[in-house]
Amino acid sequence: MSSVTTYSYCPSCGGALDPSRGQFCPQCSAPSYAEAPQPQRLWGTGAGLLTWFASVALTLGLPLVVGLIYLGVKMFRTGQLPTSLESDLGLVLVSLFATLPAHLLTLLICWLVATSRGSRPFWRTLGWGWHPQFKWVHAVGLAFLMIGAALLFERTLPHRETDLDKLLKLGWSVRVMVAALAVLTAPLVEEVVYRGVLYSGIERDWGKKVSVAAVTLLFALVHAPQYWGSYAAITAILSLSLALTLVRAWTGRLLPCVATHLVYNGIMAVALLVTTEEAADKDPAQAALIMVLRSLGLS
Repeated sequence: MSSVTTYSYCPSCGGALDPSRGQFCPQCSAPSYAEAPQPQRLWGTGAGLLTWFASVALTLGLPLVVGLIYLGVKMFRTGQLPTSLESDLGLVLVSLFATLPAHLLTLLICWLVATSRGSRPFWRTLGWGWHPQFKWVHAVGLAFLMIGAALLFERTLPHRETDLDKLLKLGWSVRVMVAALAVLTAPLVEEVVYRGVLYSGIERDWGKKVSVAAVTLLFALVHAPQYWGSYAAITAILSLSLALTLVRAWTGRLLPCVATHLVYNGIMAVALLVTTEEAADKDPAQAALIMVLRSLGLS
């Protein structure tokens, strides 16, 4: 176990250089000895966990602060608070919208950690790019495989209404907002945090096996509260987390994880939006899964 890792860069393209691969850059084939690289210290477990904690605090804390401001303004205007906070559509929408700046701030923190405040390239440092044996077609296939696993869990494991189901039942506007966040920001931000900064930090100190286990569990742990009460949904999110982390460990790349996560969320988001109002009012998450099943001709 080592807490210090040397990191050097190609003078031509800025790509990471692996000393074990010889004297040529694997990205552009330029000689690596053209300029003497300066060893740099990359982040470890501590910085990875702090980044993860900051992302959780922002994702939970900023919507809470915005929600309290909304309630304060409403109290000032009407002289009373809503009888049920969970059913107040305005409160839910402003809280969901606050997730967007929370995600942007999270990306900023990841950038500061990964680049050491701008001293090295962000995407290359995180391992951005495709693996020769994992492209878009594989991401789509894996996403559909994980949706199939979720359908199987839905049919075989106990399930009851979750907090997310209650949220989605509030109406079309809420489902649109959830779908937009699930596609536009969540895949990129979550993968940069979990399979990017957190995974890399733990792997450097403890190796791949510990990193895969830790990242898989932390990702599922953060998502578990919104699915609480449904063994099927929790098992599905745990399986997705394991699959994405294994892809990261196998390929050494972040883009395959982002692509798979994006396709998975995108399919579920579209299914959630096109399902009937009657089905969404009963069990929106299950209705979305059934919609995907029917679109594949399996039901």
